[in-house]
Amino acid sequence: MLFTQVMPTEARDKLFFSAINLFTEKGYMETSVLDLVEQARVSKSTFYQHFETKEDLLIHLCQTLQEELIEEVEDAVNHETKVTYKAFAGIRRYIEICMTQKKAARLLLVVSCGVSHETERIRRQAIQRFAGRIYETVHTIIPQKQSLEQLRLVSRAMVGAINEVVLQSIIDQEELNQDDVAHLLNGIIIGAFSLISSA
Repeated sequence: MLFTQVMPTEARDKLFFSAINLFTEKGYMETSVLDLVEQARVSKSTFYQHFETKEDLLIHLCQTLQEELIEEVEDAVNHETKVTYKAFAGIRRYIEICMTQKKAARLLLVVSCGVSHETERIRRQAIQRFAGRIYETVHTIIPQKQSLEQLRLVSRAMVGAINEVVLQSIIDQEELNQDDVAHLLNGIIIGAFSLISSA
């Protein structure tokens, strides 16, 4: 769904595609199930065959988008042969996708915030997985002198910093030099890990 640009053919994907557009343009609260089925060109009964509620649709959509996004980041990290560039490659790919798939990024970073406990749980899982990937990548090149919990905390903080940069550029509708931003954020991550490792 992350890279889908035209209306898909499968009913579930049609509803996902319509939801990305309507939730980011009209707003989650302002979008009704009727709006979704009309734009997707499916029946209400088809909607309820796939989802229990509008929130259920949002939860499944966020899970799908987050999974695809994290897989892309992990592929970028795994394809980088130099250990010192792995974190950069993952950050660069994440920024690239968020800047080219702005509706999906807006849905994940803005629209889904605070909708429900379940959507927040899904968001936290994605942040923890992304942070875990940062930790796995960086801890191999920096000696570990601090507790695992401290390193995980720094990783989560770095994901927050990356998301804030992406979110601000989307809100301000500014284009980022993705390489420069990725290098800067990668440097901040390495610096943060180095700082706590030397303490």
